[in-house]
Amino acid sequence: MKKNLLMLLTVILVLFTAVPALPSSAAEVTVQEKQEYALQFKVLQQEANEESAAGKYVQNPAQVKVEDGKTVVYMTLLSSQYWQSLKIQDGKDFVDATLVSEDEKAQTRLVKFELKDADSVLNAKIHIIVTGIPGLGEYDHVYDIRFQFDGSNVPADKEETDESTEEEGTETPGTPAATLENGDYTIDFKVLHEEEDKDSSMARYMEMPATLTVKDGKQVVSVKLTNNEQITEFQVEQDGTYVDATVDNVNEEENSRTVSFEVADLSTIMNAKVTVFVAAANHTGHYTVRLAFDKDSVKSVTNEEQPEEQPEEQPGEEVVPVVFKDIEQSWAKPYIEALTAKGIVKGKTEDTFAPNDNMTRGQFALVIARALDLPKQDAEGMFSDVTKEMTGIVQEVEAASRAGIIKGYDGKFNPNDEITRQQMVTMIIRAIEYKDASIVKDVPSDVTFADAAQINDYATESVALAAGLGIIEGNNVKGKKLFQPKMSATRAHAVKMVYNMFEAIK
Repeated sequence: MKKNLLMLLTVILVLFTAVPALPSSAAEVTVQEKQEYALQFKVLQQEANEESAAGKYVQNPAQVKVEDGKTVVYMTLLSSQYWQSLKIQDGKDFVDATLVSEDEKAQTRLVKFELKDADSVLNAKIHIIVTGIPGLGEYDHVYDIRFQFDGSNVPADKEETDESTEEEGTETPGTPAATLENGDYTIDFKVLHEEEDKDSSMARYMEMPATLTVKDGKQVVSVKLTNNEQITEFQVEQDGTYVDATVDNVNEEENSRTVSFEVADLSTIMNAKVTVFVAAANHTGHYTVRLAFDKDSVKSVTNEEQPEEQPEEQPGEEVVPVVFKDIEQSWAKPYIEALTAKGIVKGKTEDTFAPNDNMTRGQFALVIARALDLPKQDAEGMFSDVTKEMTGIVQEVEAASRAGIIKGYDGKFNPNDEITRQQMVTMIIRAIEYKDASIVKDVPSDVTFADAAQINDYATESVALAAGLGIIEGNNVKGKKLFQPKMSATRAHAVKMVYNMFEAIK
């Protein structure tokens, strides 16, 4: 699947309704009329046995019904305004999935198609056209994908299952909970590839060993994630469903997060899902891994080995994360949440951020001043159009001016003008130079933009440095990489650029 598909986190989501399980062969279901089943599946790339990015936006299992001797899959498409078609292979041809119903208000569309063989890979094509998303440019693509179904997950009859576990001579897998006393332990584990018995690349994000806490037969494993900023989601499989692990601690200074989850049986490999967002590449990766715990490595944690107890939180110190209802479908959601948590940006109202609104020069100077914690002084009247009465920004604008980050023209700063992309990049590079000038030395600047001639002379070097540092990438428009220097920057653009500034400074 092409890289561009990764940018559609908020665009292509596919929802399936779960029901009981499907027999392993379509031939078996022909005599089971009017029944419904759940069907697990994977979405694979067309030419490689690797999961397609599209599969990460599909909730398993699918809903399957037996109608007139045929196995029919029902699929709900979310953000349906972007979906042009879903075509399923039928012989040598690809035919459109049948429209069942559509809810324009909820932006969902229910489609169905026949599944002739649950044991075979089914080829499909999806056509997506996206408009109106800042930073994405024109997006009109057709992708080839493959559905790989698993029809073997028929659940055993409950009574039969209970009897089989109680048969004499059947050994029940043991867990440390049966022998360990209540207390804290360490335990080694491996992070394995989803399908192969080899280490997953996600192992580098998890610190070894884990902590095991046993209390009244309940086993809870705590794992330290070594990149809090990039890992946006960590889920574990519990009773066939992926649930978010509990966040126990976040250490922003060392960029780590500790999460915990219950493990019923340490002898059994546990499935987990990790979502990694790399801001510099504007890339979101979704990975399924397997956690294999080593029971033989369990060691008791002595008092000396236990981490220092954290001071109790005083009343009023609790930080409640701000939830903006208008960023759930925004590509900038991770950036906005990260900078909001640091108090660098704020919403326009209590529960809205307005990511697509344009940002002014004064607002961006305010954000930069907060980001760098620039020292403020009483207003001096540096700019004729930024007066002492403008208490919301005057000290921050003048602080940025003293730091050499902003410059006016003819004694004015024009704080209410919409900031352009080239103006914003210039301020960002000056901010980096203010923090550590060595960062911008000897930066490779081999990135070229098709509209480079439109960049003003004052911004040319800054744009080249920002591209070399990975702060900007440009937009692909009709096969050309454009920077669009004179385009007004949105609040979402500004937040992403400041976030990338932090990454460069690090």
